[in-house]
Amino acid sequence: MMSIDQLRQVCGKKKVFIWGAMIVGQGVCRALERIGIPIESFLDSSPSLQEKSALGYHIGKPESALEMVRAGDGVIIVSSGHCDLEIGGLCEAAGIAKGTGYLLCRDLNDIDPSVDVAGMCNLRCISCPHGNDSMRFAKGCMKAATYKLVLDKLISEIPLLGSVQLYTWGEPLLNPELPEIISMTGNARVLSAISSNLNYSRNLEAVVASRPDWFKVSCSGWGKSYEVTHTGGKWDIFLQNLRKLAKLRDTLHPEMQITVNYHLYKHNIGDDYRRMEDLCKELALIFRPSPAYLYPADSVMDYVDGKELSAEARKTLSLLLMTLDEGIGKARERGSVPCPEERCFPINWDCSVRTCGIYYHPFIADNFLDTPLTEIIERKKKSALCIECRKRAIHQFTGVYLTEKRLYKVEARK
Repeated sequence: MMSIDQLRQVCGKKKVFIWGAMIVGQGVCRALERIGIPIESFLDSSPSLQEKSALGYHIGKPESALEMVRAGDGVIIVSSGHCDLEIGGLCEAAGIAKGTGYLLCRDLNDIDPSVDVAGMCNLRCISCPHGNDSMRFAKGCMKAATYKLVLDKLISEIPLLGSVQLYTWGEPLLNPELPEIISMTGNARVLSAISSNLNYSRNLEAVVASRPDWFKVSCSGWGKSYEVTHTGGKWDIFLQNLRKLAKLRDTLHPEMQITVNYHLYKHNIGDDYRRMEDLCKELALIFRPSPAYLYPADSVMDYVDGKELSAEARKTLSLLLMTLDEGIGKARERGSVPCPEERCFPINWDCSVRTCGIYYHPFIADNFLDTPLTEIIERKKKSALCIECRKRAIHQFTGVYLTEKRLYKVEARK
């Protein structure tokens, strides 16, 4: 990884653009702020993000910065979890050289840690291990005091740490100490990101007041169709809490970015899609639709190997807009591309560490606090799971589905 001094030398007095305005890019932004490198703006190819702002910086179209960078007056830091190599290719095609005109965020920091501060969930979504995996692990919430030890260790071992996702498989709002955890993260000049199903809101006001940088909300329909795939969730509660979240943002933390990840299934691409898109416009939320997929990757590997899936997983397959066979086929076409999941470093609520962020099991370390980061990374590189996953090209599976998919009006009204 590049040292702080090397990064300062590349940036010099150039204007710094961050290509990628979602969580990876925002994490890079926080890391640069922490070491005193000024940022000019974000760039992003998504129409849903362009001409908006993130962390107080404008989000522009990529082409708006290319001429300045080509002339040697700017530098681009490519900050995308799944599309960084593709964006790097676009920079090369525009005559911008790697190392001087653009950098990949993995050159700065090749680890994106997540801390599952709540090892439980209030829903049983059929596309998620909490709803479709028979293996059950111990439940609990990470204490703020323990999180402080985890955060301090991450910062000491990752000098250019940009963000910590305060979720993996659980619902972070279930942790009563989440506001304190968010405040700790912000005080350390590290970006905090949370993801919620918004079916629980007891401490929502305190959470927003603690000033998280990035708040992702998952949704998969409107009305009763929402409750099919957000299994156990209640639409009326979700809608009420989404409006409450937007209002709390406006009054307590206007800079907080709220993104609605709308999971596209066969049953929710008609009026459901249009209504949610309109609601996001009304509440000034970022609407990000993309095809739903089966999680965790354990189930995908079982499918590839011809093993029987749970009833919940099988129901998910019947609803997918992009079939599992199609998704696996596209992943195999990209099988030679480096694994984007190598960046993931999932720490469980009890400080154990999972081998990979897209797999529910196995674990690779019993206690992050007692084990050097370099040792855990070496274990991961040599793990049997990584070898078997690559053989089946599952390491490219999630990237196939994460591409934003905008539906045309006629398509959305079918």
